[in-house]
Amino acid sequence: MKYIDRKNIDPHKWNTCVESGPYYVPYARFEYLEAISNGSWGAIIEGNYKAVFPFAIKRKWGIFPYIYQPYFCQQLGIFGNPEKSNLHEFIKRIPWYFVRVHLNVNGYWGEPKTSVELPNLVKKAPHNIENDFNKDALKNIRKLEGQQVYYTQTKDIRLILKLYVAAWGEKANLQWPDDYRAFESACQSMQNQSLLYACLAHRGHELMGGALFLKGKKRLHYVCAAPTKEGRDCGIMHGVVKHAIEHFPSYDLDFEGSQIPSVAAFYKKFGATNESYYRIERTLWL
Repeated sequence: MKYIDRKNIDPHKWNTCVESGPYYVPYARFEYLEAISNGSWGAIIEGNYKAVFPFAIKRKWGIFPYIYQPYFCQQLGIFGNPEKSNLHEFIKRIPWYFVRVHLNVNGYWGEPKTSVELPNLVKKAPHNIENDFNKDALKNIRKLEGQQVYYTQTKDIRLILKLYVAAWGEKANLQWPDDYRAFESACQSMQNQSLLYACLAHRGHELMGGALFLKGKKRLHYVCAAPTKEGRDCGIMHGVVKHAIEHFPSYDLDFEGSQIPSVAAFYKKFGATNESYYRIERTLWL
């Protein structure tokens, strides 16, 4: 088990390892990591890619390396089939010269000894909209159906990102386009592999919103929800959620959070339940 820098990682062996394990998220694919980190990442690797533990890297003042969690990459952690499913052993192998570690890891292999538990709401398949959605969600769904809203797949990732910026840009504290370039590149890479579903919602000729979903193993990751002002006023994301569930009926729908009470309450409307993940924070002196 040792640390290997990205330039020495075999992309094919990496993806084979990540896809072979019992726990998988699209963020851990080589192409996604490469794009979302701007090519600056590494991993603790066990054996000949038996298991991997990736993380993104930046440098303080251009000198001191530190580990961070990129935007639009909710969680990483152990992937593959570790000989000993001990998360602590992988964490211990992070080299000492990473002066700061801020890393989110999945909870499949257990809870880290020193960490912060974070919520992640997931709507499990099989889906029964009438039974699973609460009264408010069903009311919004029926209202949208009465307005003849329809949903289409699109390849225009940038359009959806611009809608996201208009809707949530100030709250997200991200700057367009600089803070979105890596995510756009990552989405494009996933789209090229048919691992991204992008959709738009219209009411007649009026654009109401859009969304981006990463496709995992029987799981959709709701990474970008982007209503227009008119879409927010009519509750369009209720319809987007219903559309995603109907379009991928055997997939779990992973809502990606949230720590914000109002957002978590929205996800719970659809019958989502919590699957915790964990934040590791270690600071030496920066």
